[in-house]
Amino acid sequence: MVDDRAPFSFPLEYSYLMASVSNESTLHDGDPEETTIAVMGPTGTGKTSFINLMSGGQLQVGSEMESCTTTVQPSTPFDLDGYRITLIDTPGFDDSKLRDTDVLAMIGAYLSFAHKRGKVLAGVIYMHRILDNRMGGISSRNFKMFRHLCGDSSLQNVVIVTNMWGQIDLHVGEAREKELATKDIFFQPVLKKGARLARHDHTLESGHAILRSLLGRQPQMLQIQRELETGMDLSQTSAGKELNRDLAEQIAKHKDEIQLLIEEMNEASRLRDEETRKELAEEHDRLQSEVLRIQIESRNMAAGYAEAIAKLEQRMNDTEDAAKHATNGVRDVQIRDEEHFKTFATTIPDNAILEAKLGGAFPIFGFWGKLAVMLSPFSLSWK
Repeated sequence: MVDDRAPFSFPLEYSYLMASVSNESTLHDGDPEETTIAVMGPTGTGKTSFINLMSGGQLQVGSEMESCTTTVQPSTPFDLDGYRITLIDTPGFDDSKLRDTDVLAMIGAYLSFAHKRGKVLAGVIYMHRILDNRMGGISSRNFKMFRHLCGDSSLQNVVIVTNMWGQIDLHVGEAREKELATKDIFFQPVLKKGARLARHDHTLESGHAILRSLLGRQPQMLQIQRELETGMDLSQTSAGKELNRDLAEQIAKHKDEIQLLIEEMNEASRLRDEETRKELAEEHDRLQSEVLRIQIESRNMAAGYAEAIAKLEQRMNDTEDAAKHATNGVRDVQIRDEEHFKTFATTIPDNAILEAKLGGAFPIFGFWGKLAVMLSPFSLSWK
């Protein structure tokens, strides 16, 4: 079986991380305080739509079943209550285009890379559809991975957001919300440890209220950031172990199915039912390929994280080199312009006083601006 899901990649949106780190030294008193908040949750829970509403951005939005978020991507920064906020969009662990190990590698690499460069999370928002009448396998699995990513110590900076309230009867939604908040198998354990539950009704007001509940809080490292900072392999982290347990369960399930298929194939051969035996053989081969894929996926978890970090570091180096070349280029042009200006100024002595006054008033014009200032008296005399 060929796995046609796209391998993960790191888009140009990562320039946010590079630029924000390199520009921190240019902030002045009175500038908005930079704040970063991650948004997580299963596919189709409205993560990207929430981010676009808050930021006024245009990140691509997927459907309930198919995701468009195939990378960790930051929003356009926006201001709220004296803070300049960037929301981080993340793919879910049920992504239709990515392997779960790729998702974990991307999230782990981004969080680790950002923290090493002084970018800390003010909080994390976890999105859940109030439309779901129960927390099924996909939602449960995503939330379990979320717990292992965050750990317990950072839960005071977590808001669990239920959305899509406009698509459900209010009384039904309130009953589901109560169940989510009071049952151990749902959100009660994290709420007891400091996380909060909030509603989003797709208005700026409710979105801003959610964000305000996180602003000004003491940033806390997520569990996966602490683990990776100690040099731990991604597969050794709590989230990595949980994902490997899930992959091992998938392998065991498929092996049981393969054994059953072998017995059915033998029976079909005994009955000389070649058509059935052939169909069973094709399903047997498909499951064997799937088992092999999962085994490779599990083994390559650490390599995927290392590749992700390497790509981020390379992009940082490329960004810094481009900025350095741009700065040097501007400096060279400024020096060259000044030299041209001085040479030109000596040929128009009568205009020197006017040029000096206007040049002092408009120092950012550069050579061509200064040239225009020097020639302005002549243009007036041509009328």
